[in-house]
Amino acid sequence: MGAKKLTPQFSEDFSEVSFSLERGDDEPSDKLKISKGEESSFIWSVFYALLDQVISTLNVAEPSERETNQFDHLEYIFIDDPVSSLDENHLIELAVNLAGLIKSSQLTSVKFIVTTHSPLFYNVLFNELNGKVCYMLERFEDGTFALTEKKGDSNTSFSYHLYLKRTIEQAIVESQIQKYHFTLLRNLYEKTASFLGYPKWSELLPDDKQAYLNRIIQFTSHSTLSSEAVAEPTEQEKQTVRFLLDHLKNTYRFWQEEQ
Repeated sequence: MGAKKLTPQFSEDFSEVSFSLERGDDEPSDKLKISKGEESSFIWSVFYALLDQVISTLNVAEPSERETNQFDHLEYIFIDDPVSSLDENHLIELAVNLAGLIKSSQLTSVKFIVTTHSPLFYNVLFNELNGKVCYMLERFEDGTFALTEKKGDSNTSFSYHLYLKRTIEQAIVESQIQKYHFTLLRNLYEKTASFLGYPKWSELLPDDKQAYLNRIIQFTSHSTLSSEAVAEPTEQEKQTVRFLLDHLKNTYRFWQEEQ
């Protein structure tokens, strides 16, 4: 008996497909139910095969020499988050293959639009395509949207710790430091310590002032007494925010954008 294998069975008009296991004889098994992940992978494989044929056809420069002219007026190919239910290995493989297909389409005028929620998929595409334009789509409470160009991979564009860093930096530049910026600063120290493997975030503080600075951050981020809640920090506290942020960036090698 031959090895069992999963085989698709298409209807005559190709509108339906079912799956069975070949048994090594002329009788296939009963129809099998496949998982959601297997279904997604199968749909993507069919779609990818079609895309490959489209790009191969359009890469023939002279329209009269193409095997078909069905794709001559194609302008855009839209791919919506094709990585659902994929593990990381298959996700990376899919991203690399898709990037290769996009790069092979340089002889055509077709434009690819790819959307995703996956930072890993985004990173692989960004690095493989090297220079393609990337955007963040945001939806606001009033129902409007914004499409913001992002420069860099997801670590540069989307990571929460960098959002905290930029928020504090903006407050420093605009002289708008408030008490809650100490909370954001502590959060940034915590995330950096976790990434670097430090058991306590306070270990990242300057050695000569660790006890004093630790007490300030603890007080401002965990104070529960309403009488202590003063919105405007003192000038010394503002300088503390600036000093601690600079210490974190310079000591633990945060990437610095060249001016």
